[in-house]
Amino acid sequence: MEKLSDTEIYTWEFLEENKSKVQLMSITQIAEEAHVSTATIVRTLKKRGFDGFADFKNFLKRNKNGSNDEENKILGLSDEANQYIFKNLVEVSRTIGLLNPAQLEAISKALVEANMIMTVARGASEAVADDMIHRFQTLGKNAISRYYDDMEMYAEKLTQADLMLIVSSTGEEKIIISAAKKAKKKGAKVVVFTSNHRSQLARISDYHLLAYQSKLEKEELYGDAGSILSLEVVCRIVVDMFTIYRAQGTIRQKESSL
Repeated sequence: MEKLSDTEIYTWEFLEENKSKVQLMSITQIAEEAHVSTATIVRTLKKRGFDGFADFKNFLKRNKNGSNDEENKILGLSDEANQYIFKNLVEVSRTIGLLNPAQLEAISKALVEANMIMTVARGASEAVADDMIHRFQTLGKNAISRYYDDMEMYAEKLTQADLMLIVSSTGEEKIIISAAKKAKKKGAKVVVFTSNHRSQLARISDYHLLAYQSKLEKEELYGDAGSILSLEVVCRIVVDMFTIYRAQGTIRQKESSL
C-alpha cells in the first residue's frame, strides 16, 4: 500500500476508532467532525485498498454482520474482558498495517551502515530498547544504550557515521528531543519509533516508524505503565529487517527478469 501522509494517518485512525459512527454518517459529516476534507478521506481509503467511501462502509457492514465478532471472543469471559484481550490483536495488526516499505528499507540500510548505534528511551520504553540493543549486539553490531540524564552529553559525541535510535511512545520527552537535536547537529542520523506521528521527535527524525497504540487502557495503567506492545512489535520487525538487509542488500521484492 502507498505511504500515508500525517493527515492521512490521522484520518485513518479517526475512521478506525469511530466505525460505529461512520456507518451512520455521510462522508461530508465525517469530514466536518474529523476536520479534514472529503478528498482526504477518499484518498486515505484508496491508499488503504478500498475503492472509495461506499466500499469502506460496505466493508464495515459485512464485518458487523459476519462472524468476526464471535470469532474474536473467548467463551466464558465477559464482553469487557474480551475487549481488553483483543485490543492486543488490534494494536499488532494496525501497527503492521502502518509499516512503509521505503522507510523500512532506509532504516535497515542506515542501521547496517552505522558505525555505532545509540539507543535512547525513557520509562517503560527502556525495556523495549534494551531488548532490541541486546539483539543488535548479539548480531555483532556496535550498539549501546543511554537512558539517563547524560544522554545529551553522549549525543554530542556522535559523528556522521553514527545513528541515534529512539524508542518513545509519546515522542515528546524534552530531554530526548534535546539529545536528538544535538545528534543531528553532529551529523548523526536519527531514527524514531513512536506512537505519536504528530510528535516533535517524529518531525525532527530522519526516519520514523509508527506503533499503533489503542486508546483502550485501564485508568490505573495510564502514562508510563501503558501498553508498549506495538513498540515491541516495531523493534522486533526492525531487527529482522536488519538481518535480511545485511545478508541480501535489500528487503524489497526483486523485479522479475521475465
